[in-house]
Amino acid sequence: MEYWLIFICGMGGSWAVELVNIYYFYEKEKDLPQRYRSFGFWLCRFLLSVIGGGLALAYNINSLILAIHIGAATPLIIQQLARTRVE
Repeated sequence: MEYWLIFICGMGGSWAVELVNIYYFYEKEKDLPQRYRSFGFWLCRFLLSVIGGGLALAYNINSLILAIHIGAATPLIIQQLARTRVE
């Protein structure tokens, strides 16, 4: 399978999470939070999606749906790594 395709699917999975979050606000007819108007937020979101694509490649998988899953799970994976202490 092509590496670029795995990478793009990993990125897409990461972006899908944010799309679901934005959709939630539209369903509830609420204003979007201020963070969605921040360049810093979108920069972080972009970098997370790049990490998601990279993780999909690092896991060396050959399934596009798994690449999407890894991309979607990337924020949780990164949070857990940040909370884990090395003793």
